[in-house]
Amino acid sequence: MKRGTALCLALALAPVTAGAESAHHHKHAHHHTQATAAAPATQAPNDAMQAAQQAKQEAQKAQQQAQQAQQAAAARATALAQQQAQAAASIRDLEDKTAQATGQLANLQAAQGDTAKHLAQAEAALSRLLPVMQRLSTQPASTLLTAPLSPGDAVRGVALLQGLAAAIATQAQAVQTQNAQLTQLIAATKSSQAHLTNAAAQQQAAEAALSAQIEAAKAAEQAAADKKAAAQAQKLAAAHKLDTLNDAVNGLVPAATRASLPVSAGTAPVAGHIVQAYGASTLAGPSTGVSYGTAPGARVTTPCGGTVMFAGPFQSYGNMVITDCGGGTSVVLAGMDHLDVSQGQRLVKGQPIGSMRGFDPSTPTNQPRLYVELRQNGAPVDPTPWLAGHSSG
Repeated sequence: MKRGTALCLALALAPVTAGAESAHHHKHAHHHTQATAAAPATQAPNDAMQAAQQAKQEAQKAQQQAQQAQQAAAARATALAQQQAQAAASIRDLEDKTAQATGQLANLQAAQGDTAKHLAQAEAALSRLLPVMQRLSTQPASTLLTAPLSPGDAVRGVALLQGLAAAIATQAQAVQTQNAQLTQLIAATKSSQAHLTNAAAQQQAAEAALSAQIEAAKAAEQAAADKKAAAQAQKLAAAHKLDTLNDAVNGLVPAATRASLPVSAGTAPVAGHIVQAYGASTLAGPSTGVSYGTAPGARVTTPCGGTVMFAGPFQSYGNMVITDCGGGTSVVLAGMDHLDVSQGQRLVKGQPIGSMRGFDPSTPTNQPRLYVELRQNGAPVDPTPWLAGHSSG
């Protein structure tokens, strides 16, 4: 009986226990499902943060690489520019020889012209006296007797004729001397022309090598160029704010609180000599720069390092370059036939920026001219001492 009662009780409690276990299992399963669902929700923000952090790191790395590439390009451009400056300096010796030969030939041609003129005048004066001398030499008596003169006047006439004969002899000697001088000058001129032609040929060969070097360096120099400077020049030109040289300099070159000259150039920017000094009288008033008569096809070099703020044709100046040397100082070089630089390009001192036109060595007086201005905070100053190395700072 007791066993039967216990069995019945166990059977009655079994569903309750099973139900409790089932409920506990269902609750545990529900919690597990919630935890499983919560895991992706928590993981998603973490993945996004990691992706953002990785993207930031990659952007920083790319920026560093770009900066390194830019620095490498600038270093390469500087090295190439220095090589060009060295090559231009070595060519300057050849250009100086050409310039000297050009000046010598011009002087010889001028002397030859003057001597030929004096010779023509002496020959003309002598030709007017020759008929009288010929008559006197063949018929001296009849020549004097044809004139109704008193004995005293006749004596004086003879004296005058003797003086005239001496003058004619002197004039004839002068003609002979000038004729000999002219012959010597013609020979010297031909020799000088040959010397100039040879010097110009050597210069042209060296110039061709430098041109190839400059052309090969252009890509690197443009990669390192100051894009803002180039954009500023284009913007001002489009707004017609570069109508005068003053506008160009003042608009493109930033002023300095305390303007100062960079280290003195110590050399002329081109082979040649000054043909118009600072302050010389011109149709537009006193010159605010200096002009050089240059060697044929001579390279023009920048007297300072800096940034090209303008490069191109400008008004009546021809091809012109404005360089910002820093410290409120700028240099204007104008009159070139060809330019080797562009706006925004960074320059080293002595780097070639362009070349003058060539000219016929047989007519050396027709020399091209390079115009040079030095400005501090936009105001022109005499560049002569600075170019000669007598001023710095």
